[in-house]
Amino acid sequence: MDHLKADKLRLMNRTTVVLAGALALVAVTGVRAQVPQKFTNLQVLPKDIPPAELVATMKSFAQGLGVRCEHCHVGEGNDLSKFDFAADTKPTKATARKMIRMATALNTEVATIMPPAADASGAARVTCFTCHRGAPKPLTAPGGGGGGAP
Repeated sequence: MDHLKADKLRLMNRTTVVLAGALALVAVTGVRAQVPQKFTNLQVLPKDIPPAELVATMKSFAQGLGVRCEHCHVGEGNDLSKFDFAADTKPTKATARKMIRMATALNTEVATIMPPAADASGAARVTCFTCHRGAPKPLTAPGGGGGGAP
């Protein structure tokens, strides 16, 4: 009886791994299919940035501010193929560009004060999360006061 339970458990585990892998592949393929291979209107980020790096950068912005793509880009929902990423319609996009320039300047200065670690994983770095802590407006005072989310 225990042998049957063990076999059934192994089969369930194998099935779970296969299903999880299939779902991950569908999710990645779906997002990848929506990401253009050539970008227009990149003003602060490198014009030749690889698509995977751009997506990772945008995800870090979204996580740092606790927002989604439509915070800065024209469009809504999960179908990114319907977004107009090149449009400069939203003021938040102009603000984001200023903040990217500010963080880049700060990181350049930080590197002169505190050189990056040999493996670079422990390097001191200013990111959106440094001030925003997952909120659309920077959290500037101890205890969550200050800008914060409305």
